[in-house]
Amino acid sequence: MPVALLAYPFSMDAADKITRYHALDSWRGICACMVALFHFDVISHLSFLPLTRNAYLFVDFFFVLSGFVIAANYRSRLAEGFGAGRFLVLRLGRIYPLHLVTLLLFIPIDAAKDGIGPNLLQAIVTNVLLLQGLGVNPQNWLNFASWSISAEFAAYVVFAAVVTRIGPTIWPWLLPIIAGPVVLATISPDGMNATFDYGLVRCLYGFALGVLSFDLRERFPALRARLVPSVETLLETASVMLVVGYVSVAGSSVTLQVASPLVFTLVVLVFAREAGAVSRRLTVPFMLVVGMLTYSIYMLHPLVRAVVRAILMVVERLWHTELLVSYALNPGHEPTKVVSMNGSLWLGDLLQIAMLLLTVLLSVVTYRAVEEPGRSWVRRLMDHRKVGTLRSGQPAFDT
Repeated sequence: MPVALLAYPFSMDAADKITRYHALDSWRGICACMVALFHFDVISHLSFLPLTRNAYLFVDFFFVLSGFVIAANYRSRLAEGFGAGRFLVLRLGRIYPLHLVTLLLFIPIDAAKDGIGPNLLQAIVTNVLLLQGLGVNPQNWLNFASWSISAEFAAYVVFAAVVTRIGPTIWPWLLPIIAGPVVLATISPDGMNATFDYGLVRCLYGFALGVLSFDLRERFPALRARLVPSVETLLETASVMLVVGYVSVAGSSVTLQVASPLVFTLVVLVFAREAGAVSRRLTVPFMLVVGMLTYSIYMLHPLVRAVVRAILMVVERLWHTELLVSYALNPGHEPTKVVSMNGSLWLGDLLQIAMLLLTVLLSVVTYRAVEEPGRSWVRRLMDHRKVGTLRSGQPAFDT
Protein backbone atom coordinates (compact mmCIF):
# COMPACT_ATOMS: atom_id res chain seq x y z
CA MET A 1 0.00 0.00 0.00
CA PRO A 2 1.40 3.45 -0.89
CA VAL A 3 3.12 5.27 1.94
CA ALA A 4 0.89 8.29 1.33
CA LEU A 5 -2.08 6.28 2.53
CA LEU A 6 -0.50 5.95 5.96
CA ALA A 7 -1.00 9.64 6.70
CA TYR A 8 -2.54 10.23 10.11
CA PRO A 9 -6.32 10.51 9.79
CA PHE A 10 -6.46 13.76 11.75
CA SER A 11 -4.35 15.55 9.13
CA MET A 12 -5.89 18.72 7.77
CA ASP A 13 -4.00 20.85 5.28
CA ALA A 14 -1.08 19.26 3.46
CA ALA A 15 1.09 22.27 4.27
CA ASP A 16 0.22 22.25 7.97
CA LYS A 17 2.64 20.63 10.37
CA ILE A 18 0.73 17.84 12.07
CA THR A 19 1.96 15.92 15.06
CA ARG A 20 1.32 12.23 14.43
CA TYR A 21 1.00 9.47 16.99
CA HIS A 22 1.17 6.28 14.97
CA ALA A 23 1.05 3.84 17.88
CA LEU A 24 -2.08 5.53 19.20
CA ASP A 25 -3.60 5.43 15.74
CA SER A 26 -3.13 1.66 15.72
CA TRP A 27 -4.77 1.55 19.14
CA ARG A 28 -7.78 3.25 17.58
CA GLY A 29 -7.97 0.59 14.89
CA ILE A 30 -7.89 -2.21 17.46
CA CYS A 31 -10.58 -0.47 19.51
CA ALA A 32 -12.78 -0.07 16.42
CA CYS A 33 -12.49 -3.79 15.72
CA MET A 34 -13.44 -4.60 19.31
CA VAL A 35 -16.50 -2.34 19.12
CA ALA A 36 -17.51 -4.11 15.90
CA LEU A 37 -17.23 -7.54 17.55
CA PHE A 38 -19.37 -6.24 20.42
CA HIS A 39 -22.11 -5.08 18.08
CA PHE A 40 -22.19 -8.15 15.83
CA ASP A 41 -24.30 -10.02 18.45
CA VAL A 42 -23.36 -13.60 17.60
CA ILE A 43 -23.45 -16.49 20.04
CA SER A 44 -19.78 -17.48 20.02
CA HIS A 45 -16.69 -17.91 22.15
CA LEU A 46 -15.64 -14.39 21.16
CA SER A 47 -18.91 -12.88 22.29
CA PHE A 48 -18.74 -14.55 25.67
CA LEU A 49 -15.31 -13.10 26.41
CA PRO A 50 -15.71 -10.41 29.11
CA LEU A 51 -13.46 -8.13 27.07
CA THR A 52 -15.86 -8.33 24.12
CA ARG A 53 -19.02 -7.94 26.18
CA ASN A 54 -17.69 -4.68 27.64
CA ALA A 55 -16.07 -3.47 24.41
CA TYR A 56 -18.55 -0.59 24.09
CA LEU A 57 -16.18 1.18 26.50
CA PHE A 58 -13.56 1.38 23.75
CA VAL A 59 -15.62 4.18 22.21
CA ASP A 60 -14.38 6.26 25.15
CA PHE A 61 -10.81 5.64 24.00
CA PHE A 62 -11.77 7.42 20.75
CA PHE A 63 -13.01 10.43 22.69
CA VAL A 64 -9.91 10.66 24.92
CA LEU A 65 -7.55 10.29 21.97
CA SER A 66 -9.55 12.80 19.94
CA GLY A 67 -9.22 15.43 22.66
CA PHE A 68 -5.49 14.73 22.95
CA VAL A 69 -4.76 14.92 19.22
CA ILE A 70 -7.00 17.91 18.54
CA ALA A 71 -5.37 19.81 21.42
CA ALA A 72 -1.90 18.82 20.21
CA ASN A 73 -2.51 20.07 16.69
CA TYR A 74 -5.01 22.91 17.03
CA ARG A 75 -5.06 24.45 20.49
CA SER A 76 -2.14 26.80 19.86
CA ARG A 77 -3.14 27.53 16.27
CA LEU A 78 -6.72 28.36 17.18
CA ALA A 79 -5.49 30.65 19.95
CA GLU A 80 -3.21 32.36 17.42
CA GLY A 81 -5.94 32.99 14.82
CA PHE A 82 -6.19 29.80 12.74
CA GLY A 83 -9.93 30.41 12.68
CA ALA A 84 -12.75 28.50 14.34
CA GLY A 85 -14.74 28.39 11.12
CA ARG A 86 -11.88 26.96 9.14
CA PHE A 87 -11.19 24.38 11.84
CA LEU A 88 -14.85 23.23 11.95
CA VAL A 89 -15.21 23.04 8.17
CA LEU A 90 -12.06 20.92 7.98
CA ARG A 91 -13.42 18.64 10.69
CA LEU A 92 -16.66 18.31 8.75
CA GLY A 93 -14.62 17.35 5.72
CA ARG A 94 -13.09 14.58 7.79
CA ILE A 95 -16.28 13.05 9.23
CA TYR A 96 -19.23 14.08 7.06
CA PRO A 97 -18.67 12.38 3.66
CA LEU A 98 -18.64 8.85 5.09
CA HIS A 99 -21.42 9.71 7.53
CA LEU A 100 -23.58 10.86 4.61
CA VAL A 101 -22.84 7.72 2.58
CA THR A 102 -23.76 5.35 5.43
CA LEU A 103 -26.83 7.45 6.17
CA LEU A 104 -28.05 7.07 2.59
CA LEU A 105 -27.44 3.33 2.71
CA PHE A 106 -29.34 2.94 5.96
CA ILE A 107 -32.45 4.86 4.88
CA PRO A 108 -33.86 2.02 2.71
CA ILE A 109 -32.88 -0.52 5.37
CA ASP A 110 -34.81 1.28 8.10
CA ALA A 111 -37.69 2.02 5.71
CA ALA A 112 -37.99 -1.69 4.89
CA LYS A 113 -37.80 -2.65 8.55
CA ASP A 114 -40.03 -0.03 10.20
CA GLY A 115 -41.84 1.63 7.31
CA ILE A 116 -41.84 5.24 6.13
CA GLY A 117 -43.21 7.59 8.76
CA PRO A 118 -42.47 10.50 11.10
CA ASN A 119 -39.73 8.59 12.91
CA LEU A 120 -37.79 8.01 9.70
CA LEU A 121 -38.18 11.66 8.69
CA GLN A 122 -36.95 12.81 12.10
CA ALA A 123 -34.08 10.37 11.90
CA ILE A 124 -33.01 11.68 8.48
CA VAL A 125 -33.22 15.34 9.50
CA THR A 126 -31.33 14.89 12.76
CA ASN A 127 -28.65 12.78 11.10
CA VAL A 128 -28.17 15.25 8.28
CA LEU A 129 -27.75 18.04 10.84
CA LEU A 130 -25.52 15.90 13.11
CA LEU A 131 -27.94 16.21 16.01
CA GLN A 132 -28.63 12.51 16.55
CA GLY A 133 -26.25 12.19 19.50
CA LEU A 134 -27.42 15.27 21.37
CA GLY A 135 -30.51 13.93 23.10
CA VAL A 136 -33.07 15.04 20.50
CA ASN A 137 -34.14 11.52 19.45
CA PRO A 138 -35.80 8.90 21.67
CA GLN A 139 -33.55 6.12 20.33
CA ASN A 140 -30.78 5.34 17.85
CA TRP A 141 -32.06 5.37 14.28
CA LEU A 142 -30.34 4.60 10.98
CA ASN A 143 -26.60 4.06 11.52
CA PHE A 144 -26.60 3.49 15.28
CA ALA A 145 -22.85 4.15 15.54
CA SER A 146 -23.17 7.68 14.20
CA TRP A 147 -24.38 9.09 17.54
CA SER A 148 -20.70 9.39 18.51
CA ILE A 149 -19.91 11.36 15.36
CA SER A 150 -22.64 13.83 16.28
CA ALA A 151 -21.36 14.12 19.85
CA GLU A 152 -17.75 14.48 18.73
CA PHE A 153 -18.53 17.28 16.29
CA ALA A 154 -20.31 19.07 19.13
CA ALA A 155 -17.10 18.61 21.15
CA TYR A 156 -15.17 20.24 18.30
CA VAL A 157 -17.52 23.22 18.45
CA VAL A 158 -17.02 23.49 22.22
CA PHE A 159 -13.25 23.17 21.80
CA ALA A 160 -13.10 25.92 19.18
CA ALA A 161 -15.32 28.21 21.27
CA VAL A 162 -13.29 27.68 24.46
CA VAL A 163 -9.90 28.18 22.83
CA THR A 164 -10.86 31.21 20.73
CA ARG A 165 -12.92 32.94 23.43
CA ILE A 166 -11.14 31.97 26.65
CA GLY A 167 -7.75 30.81 25.44
CA PRO A 168 -5.59 27.70 25.71
CA THR A 169 -6.31 27.31 29.41
CA ILE A 170 -7.28 24.09 31.12
CA TRP A 171 -9.84 25.12 33.74
CA PRO A 172 -12.95 25.07 31.45
CA TRP A 173 -12.25 21.39 30.76
CA LEU A 174 -12.43 20.50 34.43
CA LEU A 175 -16.23 20.90 34.40
CA PRO A 176 -16.99 17.92 32.10
CA ILE A 177 -14.27 15.89 33.84
CA ILE A 178 -15.97 16.43 37.21
CA ALA A 179 -19.63 16.50 36.17
CA GLY A 180 -19.48 13.88 33.40
CA PRO A 181 -18.95 10.76 35.53
CA VAL A 182 -21.51 11.96 38.07
CA VAL A 183 -24.20 12.40 35.41
CA LEU A 184 -23.37 9.12 33.71
CA ALA A 185 -23.35 7.18 36.98
CA THR A 186 -26.53 8.67 38.46
CA ILE A 187 -28.78 9.94 35.67
CA SER A 188 -27.92 8.08 32.47
CA PRO A 189 -30.26 5.05 32.23
CA ASP A 190 -27.52 2.98 30.57
CA GLY A 191 -24.64 4.27 32.64
CA MET A 192 -21.48 4.61 30.61
CA ASN A 193 -23.15 3.01 27.60
CA ALA A 194 -24.93 6.29 26.91
CA THR A 195 -25.51 6.97 23.22
CA PHE A 196 -28.38 9.04 21.78
CA ASP A 197 -29.42 10.47 25.16
CA TYR A 198 -26.35 11.32 27.26
CA GLY A 199 -23.81 10.71 24.53
CA LEU A 200 -22.64 14.32 24.52
CA VAL A 201 -21.89 14.16 28.25
CA ARG A 202 -19.93 10.96 27.68
CA CYS A 203 -18.03 12.46 24.77
CA LEU A 204 -17.12 15.73 26.50
CA TYR A 205 -15.93 13.82 29.56
CA GLY A 206 -13.47 11.75 27.52
CA PHE A 207 -12.56 14.62 25.17
CA ALA A 208 -11.77 16.91 28.11
CA LEU A 209 -9.53 14.24 29.63
CA GLY A 210 -7.69 14.08 26.33
CA VAL A 211 -7.18 17.86 26.32
CA LEU A 212 -6.02 17.70 29.93
CA SER A 213 -3.58 14.87 29.21
CA PHE A 214 -2.01 16.89 26.39
CA ASP A 215 -1.72 19.89 28.68
CA LEU A 216 -0.06 17.81 31.39
CA ARG A 217 2.35 16.37 28.83
CA GLU A 218 3.32 19.88 27.79
CA ARG A 219 3.67 21.19 31.34
CA PHE A 220 5.71 18.28 32.68
CA PRO A 221 8.62 17.29 30.42
CA ALA A 222 9.03 14.05 32.38
CA LEU A 223 5.89 12.76 30.65
CA ARG A 224 7.66 13.17 27.31
CA ALA A 225 11.21 12.22 28.27
CA ARG A 226 12.07 8.71 27.16
CA LEU A 227 13.37 6.16 29.63
CA VAL A 228 15.58 3.17 28.84
CA PRO A 229 13.88 0.89 26.27
CA SER A 230 13.28 -1.94 28.75
CA VAL A 231 11.40 0.36 31.13
CA GLU A 232 9.36 1.84 28.26
CA THR A 233 8.43 -1.68 27.15
CA LEU A 234 7.46 -2.56 30.70
CA LEU A 235 5.23 0.52 30.92
CA GLU A 236 3.56 -0.29 27.60
CA THR A 237 3.04 -3.95 28.46
CA ALA A 238 1.56 -3.01 31.84
CA SER A 239 -0.77 -0.53 30.10
CA VAL A 240 -2.04 -3.18 27.70
CA MET A 241 -2.63 -5.61 30.56
CA LEU A 242 -4.40 -2.89 32.53
CA VAL A 243 -6.79 -2.14 29.66
CA VAL A 244 -7.58 -5.79 29.00
CA GLY A 245 -8.11 -6.56 32.67
CA TYR A 246 -9.99 -3.37 33.47
CA VAL A 247 -12.41 -3.50 30.55
CA SER A 248 -13.02 -7.20 31.21
CA VAL A 249 -14.25 -6.54 34.77
CA ALA A 250 -15.75 -3.06 34.29
CA GLY A 251 -19.18 -4.43 33.37
CA SER A 252 -19.76 -5.49 36.95
CA SER A 253 -19.70 -1.95 38.33
CA VAL A 254 -21.02 1.42 37.17
CA THR A 255 -18.19 3.06 39.08
CA LEU A 256 -15.61 1.07 37.10
CA GLN A 257 -17.39 1.88 33.86
CA VAL A 258 -17.39 5.64 34.39
CA ALA A 259 -13.73 5.54 35.42
CA SER A 260 -12.64 3.80 32.21
CA PRO A 261 -11.74 7.07 30.40
CA LEU A 262 -9.16 7.65 33.14
CA VAL A 263 -7.55 4.33 32.24
CA PHE A 264 -7.55 5.27 28.57
CA THR A 265 -5.96 8.61 29.45
CA LEU A 266 -3.06 6.75 31.03
CA VAL A 267 -2.71 4.60 27.90
CA VAL A 268 -2.63 7.70 25.70
CA LEU A 269 0.12 9.26 27.82
CA VAL A 270 2.19 6.06 27.75
CA PHE A 271 1.87 5.31 24.03
CA ALA A 272 2.25 8.92 22.91
CA ARG A 273 5.91 8.39 23.81
CA GLU A 274 6.25 5.59 21.21
CA ALA A 275 9.38 4.36 22.95
CA GLY A 276 8.82 0.68 23.77
CA ALA A 277 8.66 -2.64 22.00
CA VAL A 278 4.84 -2.66 22.00
CA SER A 279 4.81 0.67 20.15
CA ARG A 280 7.17 -0.80 17.57
CA ARG A 281 4.74 -3.65 17.01
CA LEU A 282 1.90 -1.16 16.69
CA THR A 283 3.72 0.84 14.02
CA VAL A 284 4.38 -1.96 11.54
CA PRO A 285 2.68 -1.28 8.17
CA PHE A 286 -0.26 -3.65 8.75
CA MET A 287 -1.18 -2.01 12.05
CA LEU A 288 -0.83 1.46 10.55
CA VAL A 289 -3.27 0.47 7.81
CA VAL A 290 -5.76 -0.80 10.40
CA GLY A 291 -5.38 2.50 12.23
CA MET A 292 -5.89 4.42 9.02
CA LEU A 293 -9.14 2.54 8.39
CA THR A 294 -10.50 3.16 11.91
CA TYR A 295 -13.25 5.57 10.95
CA SER A 296 -14.50 3.42 8.08
CA ILE A 297 -14.43 0.28 10.25
CA TYR A 298 -16.43 2.05 12.92
CA MET A 299 -19.01 3.52 10.55
CA LEU A 300 -19.40 0.46 8.31
CA HIS A 301 -19.70 -2.33 10.86
CA PRO A 302 -23.39 -1.54 11.61
CA LEU A 303 -24.10 -1.83 7.88
CA VAL A 304 -22.33 -5.20 7.67
CA ARG A 305 -24.30 -6.32 10.72
CA ALA A 306 -27.62 -5.26 9.16
CA VAL A 307 -26.90 -6.93 5.81
CA VAL A 308 -25.73 -10.21 7.37
CA ARG A 309 -28.79 -10.36 9.62
CA ALA A 310 -31.06 -9.69 6.64
CA ILE A 311 -29.40 -12.52 4.69
CA LEU A 312 -29.80 -14.87 7.65
CA MET A 313 -33.50 -13.99 7.88
CA VAL A 314 -33.92 -14.99 4.24
CA VAL A 315 -32.02 -18.24 4.88
CA GLU A 316 -34.29 -18.92 7.86
CA ARG A 317 -37.38 -18.72 5.67
CA LEU A 318 -35.96 -20.73 2.80
CA TRP A 319 -34.46 -23.51 4.89
CA HIS A 320 -36.97 -23.46 7.76
CA THR A 321 -34.25 -23.15 10.35
CA GLU A 322 -33.72 -20.76 13.26
CA LEU A 323 -30.66 -18.54 13.01
CA LEU A 324 -31.86 -15.52 14.99
CA VAL A 325 -32.82 -16.42 18.55
CA SER A 326 -33.89 -14.47 21.60
CA TYR A 327 -30.95 -14.42 24.00
CA ALA A 328 -29.25 -12.12 26.52
CA LEU A 329 -25.52 -12.02 25.78
CA ASN A 330 -25.00 -9.81 28.82
CA PRO A 331 -26.28 -11.23 32.14
CA GLY A 332 -29.07 -9.14 33.59
CA HIS A 333 -30.02 -7.58 30.25
CA GLU A 334 -33.25 -8.12 28.38
CA PRO A 335 -33.03 -10.85 25.71
CA THR A 336 -32.63 -9.58 22.15
CA LYS A 337 -32.43 -11.21 18.74
CA VAL A 338 -28.90 -12.54 18.29
CA VAL A 339 -27.35 -14.80 15.68
CA SER A 340 -26.97 -18.47 16.54
CA MET A 341 -25.26 -20.78 14.06
CA ASN A 342 -27.27 -23.84 15.07
CA GLY A 343 -25.90 -23.45 18.59
CA SER A 344 -22.27 -23.93 17.50
CA LEU A 345 -19.93 -21.49 19.24
CA TRP A 346 -17.15 -22.30 16.76
CA LEU A 347 -19.33 -21.46 13.76
CA GLY A 348 -20.30 -18.30 15.59
CA ASP A 349 -16.61 -17.39 15.92
CA LEU A 350 -16.08 -17.96 12.20
CA LEU A 351 -19.07 -15.79 11.34
CA GLN A 352 -17.87 -12.94 13.55
CA ILE A 353 -14.37 -13.09 12.11
CA ALA A 354 -15.79 -13.16 8.58
CA MET A 355 -17.97 -10.13 9.35
CA LEU A 356 -14.97 -8.26 10.74
CA LEU A 357 -12.83 -9.12 7.71
CA LEU A 358 -15.64 -8.00 5.39
CA THR A 359 -15.88 -4.73 7.31
CA VAL A 360 -12.15 -4.14 6.95
CA LEU A 361 -12.20 -4.90 3.22
CA LEU A 362 -15.12 -2.56 2.65
CA SER A 363 -13.29 0.04 4.73
CA VAL A 364 -10.43 0.01 2.24
CA VAL A 365 -12.94 0.90 -0.46
CA THR A 366 -14.67 3.66 1.48
CA TYR A 367 -11.37 5.13 2.62
CA ARG A 368 -10.20 5.39 -0.99
CA ALA A 369 -13.55 6.34 -2.53
CA VAL A 370 -15.18 8.46 0.17
CA GLU A 371 -12.92 9.55 3.02
CA GLU A 372 -9.87 10.67 1.04
CA PRO A 373 -11.73 12.46 -1.78
CA GLY A 374 -14.09 14.19 0.67
CA ARG A 375 -11.29 15.39 2.90
CA SER A 376 -9.17 16.50 -0.05
CA TRP A 377 -12.05 18.44 -1.59
CA VAL A 378 -12.67 20.38 1.61
CA ARG A 379 -8.95 21.10 2.01
CA ARG A 380 -8.78 22.49 -1.52
CA LEU A 381 -11.91 24.55 -0.89
CA MET A 382 -10.37 26.06 2.24
CA ASP A 383 -7.05 26.69 0.49
CA HIS A 384 -8.75 28.47 -2.42
CA ARG A 385 -10.87 30.56 -0.10
CA LYS A 386 -7.81 31.48 1.92
CA VAL A 387 -5.89 32.51 -1.19
CA GLY A 388 -8.86 34.50 -2.47
CA THR A 389 -9.21 36.26 0.87
CA LEU A 390 -5.55 37.21 0.97
CA ARG A 391 -5.73 38.62 -2.58
CA SER A 392 -8.83 40.68 -1.85
CA GLY A 393 -7.41 42.04 1.40
CA GLN A 394 -10.67 41.18 3.20
CA PRO A 395 -10.77 39.48 6.61
CA ALA A 396 -10.98 35.70 6.38
CA PHE A 397 -14.42 34.30 7.12
CA ASP A 398 -13.04 31.95 9.73
CA THR A 399 -11.21 34.40 11.97
